[in-house]
Amino acid sequence: MKKIISALLMASVIAISAAGCGYNDALEQASKANQQTTSASQSSDSTSDETSKVTDANYKDTFDGLCSYMQDKGYYTDKAVKTEMDASFIGAKQGVKYSISNNLAIELYEYDTTKLNDTAKEIVKEVKDSNSFTIIEGYPVNAAYLSNNGKYLMIYNDTKIDKNKPDKNSNEYKARENAVEDFLAFKN
Repeated sequence: MKKIISALLMASVIAISAAGCGYNDALEQASKANQQTTSASQSSDSTSDETSKVTDANYKDTFDGLCSYMQDKGYYTDKAVKTEMDASFIGAKQGVKYSISNNLAIELYEYDTTKLNDTAKEIVKEVKDSNSFTIIEGYPVNAAYLSNNGKYLMIYNDTKIDKNKPDKNSNEYKARENAVEDFLAFKN
């Protein structure tokens, strides 16, 4: 009987020890996961801090300067598909489209404010009035923004934002608002 009790006690001690080790291993894994999450969060925060330190003072008041500024602000990366646009279609000097994802694209254009043709004058007026314009075929362009000096135009096209009833709390809406704010701050 003593041998049975002794064997049971020994089995209990081994089981408790094993469970304790497993518990410590689980705690260690949880701690490592927390450290990785914290590190990733700090990395994200530092990226956010880095983009908030980007100011237009470090860029020339040129189309290339604007494109670099918006990229450094984090609105697109080198991985975005860059397409040269036919800017003359809207009376602009030059334009480029950055396709970031299936639902998001940012177009940037430059106008020669000393030589606006009739098309440019019409589009600039429409954008000033309503942040939208209509291209010749009747195709409406929403979410268009003109810089304060009238030199640059940005079209922010995110199909996840409902143009008629946008969810102002959505991440997409907030991202657009931030992009517009930064765009308008460029060489203000």
